[in-house]
Amino acid sequence: MYQLLIVDDERLVVDSLTETIAWDELGIEHVYRAYSSKHALQLLNTNIIDIVITDIRMPEISGLELIETIRETNPKVKCIVHSGYADFDYAKQAMSSQVTEYLIKPASDEDLTQAVTRMAALLDTEWTQLLTQKKINTTLKEQSPLIRATLLNDVIKGKRMGKEELETKLALLEVPLHVDDSIALAVLRLEEGFSKFDSASISLFEYAILNIAEETFGIHFDLVTGKDPYDYLVLLVKMKTSKTEKMQGLTDYEVQCMHLLQQTVLKLQENVRTFLKGKISVVVSTFGTFPSDVAALYQACVATIRRSVGNDQDMFLTLESRNQVEISIKSMQSLYETPTLMQMLDMGNRDMTMTKLEAIISELEENWSDSQEQLTEVFFQLGAAFAYAVHKNGKLLEELLGPAYEPFVTHKPFLSVNQLKEWVFKVADLFYEDINQTMVSAKNSSIQQIQRYINAHLAEDVTLQTIAEHIHMHPVYLSKIFKTETGENISEFIIRLKMQKAAYLLKQTDDRIYQICTKIGYQNPPYFIKLFKKFFGMTPQEYRDASAT
Repeated sequence: MYQLLIVDDERLVVDSLTETIAWDELGIEHVYRAYSSKHALQLLNTNIIDIVITDIRMPEISGLELIETIRETNPKVKCIVHSGYADFDYAKQAMSSQVTEYLIKPASDEDLTQAVTRMAALLDTEWTQLLTQKKINTTLKEQSPLIRATLLNDVIKGKRMGKEELETKLALLEVPLHVDDSIALAVLRLEEGFSKFDSASISLFEYAILNIAEETFGIHFDLVTGKDPYDYLVLLVKMKTSKTEKMQGLTDYEVQCMHLLQQTVLKLQENVRTFLKGKISVVVSTFGTFPSDVAALYQACVATIRRSVGNDQDMFLTLESRNQVEISIKSMQSLYETPTLMQMLDMGNRDMTMTKLEAIISELEENWSDSQEQLTEVFFQLGAAFAYAVHKNGKLLEELLGPAYEPFVTHKPFLSVNQLKEWVFKVADLFYEDINQTMVSAKNSSIQQIQRYINAHLAEDVTLQTIAEHIHMHPVYLSKIFKTETGENISEFIIRLKMQKAAYLLKQTDDRIYQICTKIGYQNPPYFIKLFKKFFGMTPQEYRDASAT
């Protein structure tokens, strides 16, 4: 669906084109009106408009100047010139070849709709070309380092992905990894020599370090690099296939791989000192399985930096054994992995929220069903997320939950996972029921405001823009909710009310046609007669005569 803007200093032309053509049947979602180029530019600056129909001769800013401005700011907008015969040759000479539609006033409805249809088809073609596989592949190649880093961050955070989904992403990004590959992690912290620089310079150094890492590790390892939320650089390494095949026959294969990895990391530190005049501390994990062990290995590396490196500089440490990763008390992965419950509630997606809660409860049941401390941790984290979401909606949690608010007051712990489960799903239901009621109430209130405003200003030039400004809502959204809730476009509703009032006045009063025209907000009787005939199938006078018999 596209947005259309009609520009002409003749109000009758703009209104007639807007209201007498079934634009929605042509794939036009909304039609904006502008009675000057200046007004048109204001609309173009605040709305996404795809097609412009404009006159040429207008005061202050001509249609040609308007189109040139559009070309400079948004060349994707399609422009159609709709002007008098005298301007036609001038327009063809003055305009760039990008304007391919010229219509001589007064153009027929058929000519206008065909021109707009051709412009919409051209937009469709451009979007199709933009989304072609070749274009996508080119863009993907350009952005692949960033997307790879994002994927690495998802993996180290423990984000759940199906095997097929992960394999597809790895293949698409040409990442030399597969599910169940043997991998290790190296977590890097920038130290002495870098701290004196500003953030922009640090970013350049980080980029340089990752490039050095690519060169240093590239001989023996495949590498995926990224940066974590703590500003540590993260390297996920895998022994190259050729090296793996040569080393598989060794009885101490894992020991040899780890020795090679450690030597490579030490070389990386040396290269950073030599070429960047700075120091880095590095913690290297043991080998594990991709992706199942990545999050735990990463957490263990970060914990080692905090506990064992501390304020020391230029350190190199390894995780002593895999047992160091598999500690008995761990944070709940599903509770803290992104998207978090707080983010889910912010999005307002009920299904995603329920899936998240089910994952948290399932992990709790599987691993900590007898742990009062873990039950308490989950309660407080979920409670905080719900409190945040409810307060953001301008309400109090106690008012929303009623009796379900009691655990916050009594601090009485849940005695079982089932109790917590029952409580949390009840709270989620109450939250989304409240959101739905609020949305329905807000929509009904908005529809009533719109209808009241139109009824009160029927004798004026009521447009979608004036209504939107009155109730402080974006015109496109306003148009959508009105259509959804009433089944009728706002323009159709306005015309229907005006025509019904006109019919009433024709029946009940002796007012002349031009007087009735003015009372329903039209300044041009021929235009009113045209609309009335389209609505009732007869002219106002024919309607009055038929009503009198």
